[in-house]
Amino acid sequence: MKKVFEGIRVIDFSNNLAGPCSASMLTDMGAEVIKIERPVTGDDSRGIAPRVEGQSLQFIWFNRGKKSVELALNDPESQEILFKMIADADIVLESFRPGTMKKYNLDYASVVKVNPNIIYCSVSACGQTGAYSGKPGFDVIAQGMSGLMDLNGDPDGDPVKAGVTIGDYVGSFNAYSAMVTALYYRQLTGEGQYIDVSLLDGLISCNSTLENAATLGAKPTRSGRHHSTMAPYGIYRGKNGQSVIVAAFTVSQWTKLCGAMGRPELLDDPRFASVVLRAKNIKDLEMIIEEWLRSFEQIDEAIELMECAGVACCKIRSTYEVANDHVLWDCGSLVEIPTQPSFKELKAIKARGPWIKYSKTPAEMLRAPDLGEHNYEILGKYGWSKEKIDEKEAAWSSGFKKE
Repeated sequence: MKKVFEGIRVIDFSNNLAGPCSASMLTDMGAEVIKIERPVTGDDSRGIAPRVEGQSLQFIWFNRGKKSVELALNDPESQEILFKMIADADIVLESFRPGTMKKYNLDYASVVKVNPNIIYCSVSACGQTGAYSGKPGFDVIAQGMSGLMDLNGDPDGDPVKAGVTIGDYVGSFNAYSAMVTALYYRQLTGEGQYIDVSLLDGLISCNSTLENAATLGAKPTRSGRHHSTMAPYGIYRGKNGQSVIVAAFTVSQWTKLCGAMGRPELLDDPRFASVVLRAKNIKDLEMIIEEWLRSFEQIDEAIELMECAGVACCKIRSTYEVANDHVLWDCGSLVEIPTQPSFKELKAIKARGPWIKYSKTPAEMLRAPDLGEHNYEILGKYGWSKEKIDEKEAAWSSGFKKE
């Protein structure tokens, strides 16, 4: 069957993670994504660790399924051929600091003149408008400005950033859904539009404590291993550094937990009579649950009892354990993605697979491109001869420094 976005063409100027990942989600569903990269150096993520055979594993995942073309945005001839490419495109995606694309005459106002129905998506740290728009930023800046970082960590400790660049991923998912929404709107009306995706706005939308602060004047902050308003809903410790997540804050789950612990009398304890009171008396609740957990040499025994009783719980796993979970491999949550032709020994990487399962239109993760792999194919299609491409590459090789 034809893929959902087969026939959709995307010109991808984005760099690093948020923009590139959103475009790769489109390739998973069949879109043609032409990635415009700096000559010689390419996308910044080509240089990040971990590396195999001198190449980045992360780049492969961020840019799967794309075609790579090298063009210098400050070169008038490159701009000319880019306008030809954009005239044939459905979507333009970029993630530069606001104002950068205008400098190269590639902003929305310029692009819409050659393609009035274009969908143009800009991904940035703090958006295109407002006093923060010119602020240079990455994921960690958005985490810090969103209030989320202040919610992570021990109550008496420092703020803690997320273990992954969560703002980038939220931004990429938002950009993908925005571009798909704009495609549907264009199908209904024939009109394209401009999309402004901010990493900061995306993380603020995840901050569920904001209404409490904005409406009630509260000052939510770090609550450590436990949730500030729901309990038990957090990390509980057993013997020898072992721990378990228990999420039994509902009436049903709390009842099941009390049964699993052999403590039915807790259901009548006034300290724990509601989720609000359990959160208020979290220290007492923590002591009771952890005393029970410490009665087991192996916390797996307690987890088995809770699971048999239907309590929502799990052992905290390492990424290594997740990567080697046969259940996730069997379900397709983990997959192998082929490497680029420039790899000599490694033929595929083991990686995160499609996280949305479609019954009729499954996603397919294809390999990432080598830098400039599609120069002849794409630039030749739009009028450059092989000799001209070779001439440009030779000129660029002295003008761009490879790290």
